[in-house]
Amino acid sequence: MENTNRDIVRKRIVEVASNMLLKSSCRQITMDIIAKEMGISKRTIYEIFSDKEKLLEKCIIHVIEKDDSIEQFKNDLHDNFLITLSMFSDLHSSESFRLRCATTRDISKYYPDVYDNYFVPRNEKITNIVKEHLNDSKNKGYIYNDVNIDIVIIMLSEMINSIICGKIFFDNDYDKEEIIEHTLFVYLRGMATPKAIEEYNEYVAKNKKEK
Repeated sequence: MENTNRDIVRKRIVEVASNMLLKSSCRQITMDIIAKEMGISKRTIYEIFSDKEKLLEKCIIHVIEKDDSIEQFKNDLHDNFLITLSMFSDLHSSESFRLRCATTRDISKYYPDVYDNYFVPRNEKITNIVKEHLNDSKNKGYIYNDVNIDIVIIMLSEMINSIICGKIFFDNDYDKEEIIEHTLFVYLRGMATPKAIEEYNEYVAKNKKEK
């Protein structure tokens, strides 16, 4: 296979497998299924990727590299953390977040190296942004002074990971994004000052009118 054609096929394999990964468990995706979807032989895939883990790693890199939701989220931070939270759904609608929801448990269990190399650093980046934002919001009077942000961050991380990894089960009527948004809002609203709640209510009322 010539290098140019090989690169084209490699790129197409990663795109097809990445789309599958966003919709299915990584354990359900096989080289046979990918080959059938692309109309090529399984041998062709193995000529480019020696095993499924190598392909999976490329897929995760592909999804993460083209996703700019974290930077967008960081740029859109509002002084009032409750208003920031209302925009949190944008981050949750990203492909990288859907990838986490769909495959985190399987990847951490069956592909720990891939999880450690790509998911853990991304999670730490998000955690650091949120922690910095909450401290800033607290300094500006939107969070009560006696709230320990370090404890809040630990609890938030545990709640989100428990939901994503399937440790907490809900009826099928609710998707994970919706569960996380409602869980976070109920938890975080308890530390909001009257100033934060008043501004948040005004923000919600204004947005409803604009819609």
